[in-house]
Amino acid sequence: MLPQLVAKIKQFVDYLKESREELRKVTWPDRDEVTSFTIVVVITVIMISLFLWFVDSALMKLIKIVMG
Repeated sequence: MLPQLVAKIKQFVDYLKESREELRKVTWPDRDEVTSFTIVVVITVIMISLFLWFVDSALMKLIKIVMG
């Protein structure tokens, strides 16, 4: 039982070391990139929300017409 626990702990430590090495390879975006991507996401969400609102409203009116 103890050797299995030691092996699992060693695997976990190795995983943490490898994760840290991989994170050092990441090219993180700078502040300007994050800001511009955030603006793009917000605008996209607003556009999709408006589109879905329009479709929902149109379908509700159609249902009211059909149902009388």
